[in-house]
This record gives sequence, structure tokens and C-alpha cells, in this order.
Amino acid sequence: MSTSIFTTARTGNLCIMRKIVFVALVFAIQASCWANDGWAQVVEKSKNWILAKPGLFEPLTEPPCSYCVNQNLKQIVRDDDVVLAWIRGQHNGGAMPLRHFISAPRVVNDTYGLFFYDADGGYVASFKKDYGYRFYGWAGGVMVVVGRDGTLWSALTGRAMEGPQAGAKLDRVPSMLTTWKHWLMLHPESTAYDLFDGKKYPVADLPVNISPDALSSIGDVDQRLDRFSMVIGLEGKQEQTALSLENLGDRNCRMTSIDGKSVAVFWYGPTKTAVAFVAEVNGQPLTFYADGISPETAPFKDRETGTRWTLAGRAVDGKLRGSELEWAPSIACRWYAWSHEYPHTKLDTHDPESGNAK
Repeated sequence: MSTSIFTTARTGNLCIMRKIVFVALVFAIQASCWANDGWAQVVEKSKNWILAKPGLFEPLTEPPCSYCVNQNLKQIVRDDDVVLAWIRGQHNGGAMPLRHFISAPRVVNDTYGLFFYDADGGYVASFKKDYGYRFYGWAGGVMVVVGRDGTLWSALTGRAMEGPQAGAKLDRVPSMLTTWKHWLMLHPESTAYDLFDGKKYPVADLPVNISPDALSSIGDVDQRLDRFSMVIGLEGKQEQTALSLENLGDRNCRMTSIDGKSVAVFWYGPTKTAVAFVAEVNGQPLTFYADGISPETAPFKDRETGTRWTLAGRAVDGKLRGSELEWAPSIACRWYAWSHEYPHTKLDTHDPESGNAK
């Protein structure tokens, strides 16, 4: 009897010890998540781990408008300042210098669009106008924003992750990242936000390193590319495709396809710009290439007509002069961000000879 009691007691103590060890492990994991920041929260929602830091950045809403040429006269924006350019719409599109308007708030709610700047993911996402959005945190290293009704959205894809609108998706606005000098050369009459004296809005240099918070939330990454490589991701209704932007030189054009449609990806190295267009005009298929002897205002040509095209997809010289290419829904970003949001994405590594500048 006494041996039986001793054995039971020993078994009970072992169970207690196992529970203590389990609880200790749980606290250790939580401590690692909250290390260096007592206010950070790691929340699991629909299999998306969200590192939540609401209030870290305050959004900007409806800054007054002006024109690029007028704002350039103030000499506040540098030639090499990175700008988000929306390339269709009224006033021949527009441009927003990141340092002056979105680097500090990370979210701009405006009539020209809803803009999210994910400095870690290396992109600015542009969607149709809406209001009431603000920074919320990160999921898989990707910026998360919260809408006025509490819905959580991926800043990269515009997909509603959690909340009243779960499953919904924001509509993209045609856009690209370029430099102030290049955009001003192409469209000085386009829209800009009023800089005033350069002190009305907080000016913030673009971060050069990935933040510890974003880095800690990345997790496992698709190993087909280095996780920090830049890609352009193409969004189709049935499929998604990514193209690497590494080692493309000063001018390059990649011909690919999405959902059965031929797409041309223009790359311009001096401004580190990648932008995608449907490769046809009025039903006529076109094959594009980067032309080494064309001016920087129009560095691309199509083989069918010899027309020269700008980085913004406008024909300025040749048979199709005055035509505009249809923008293909896409965004340039880091590989870890794209592959997290689209884990089944295709990766197009084909670089045809016809795409290189000659």
C-alpha cells in the first residue's frame, strides 16, 4: 500500500513539474514578443499574427492641392526625392513627395486616393479615395491599417483581414514610384500637394533600415528569392505573378502575362521605377523593349509600330502618338511582403533578350 501511495505521489509531482515547465515556456514566448516594448501586442486573428501598435503614426487627411510646376518654384523638393505618382486621372495625374507628406504619417486619406506607405516593405500602395484609415501594425512584416469601422486591412493588397468588411478588397489606383525630377520632366502640369513653406507638415527622411517591429513579425519566407529582394507583383483575378527587379540595368522591359493577358513591365534604373501595362492598344497586341538610344523622356519602344513610350505608358513619338497604355494592377515591393500575402504566387524569372536595351 505504501509503495502504491509513493508511486502515485511521485507521478503527481511529475505532472505538476510538467505544467510548471509548460507555463514557463508560454511566458518566455510572450516575453520575447513583448521584449523592448511593453505596449506591443501579438494577436492571432484568422491565422494572421498581428504585431499591433495603433497610434504609432498619425494619418494625414486632405492636404490642399496645387500643381507640380508651381511647387517646384519653391525649391523645397529635391530632384532626387522619391515621389508617388498617380499616372491617370485629372490634370495628367499627380505626384506626392514621400518625405514631405507620407513618410511621417504613413497613411494619407485624400480625394485623389487612399495611400499607404510601408517603409519596411518598400512600397506605397494607392487605392481609390476613402477616409478614416490609420496605421495599426504589422502582419508577416506587412503593414496593417485599420478603417473607421474597425476593419483591419493589408496595406499591400488592400484586402480586409478582420472586422465588418472581412474579405473585401480596395480598388487600386494606377501609380508608380519615381523621382521628382523625372516626373516633373514628364508632367509639370500635373497635380501636387501644396508644400506651403515646407514646415506645415512633418518632414521625415525615408528609413534606410527595416524596423525591428516589422522584422520580428516576418516569420518564414518563401526561399525562391532573398526575402529583401525587390519584385514587382502583378495581381490578376485568377493568378498572381512576381518578377525580380534585381540586376536589370538602366533600362529594361520584361514581357510576361497575367490571366492570359500579355503585360509589359517597364524598368528605369536611374529612378528605380517598375511599372506594368497591358501590352496592347485598341486591341492591337504590342511587343515592347527598352531602347538604349531613345531619350530618357521615352526610353521604350514597341516593335510593331516603332512608337516611343514614356515610363508612364504614354506614346509621345510615332504612329501611336497620343495613345495611353492600360495600367496593369501591380506593385513594386520586397519579396517577403509579396510572398506573404500571395503564398501561391508564380515567380517569372524569364528575361527575354528582346527586353534589354540595345
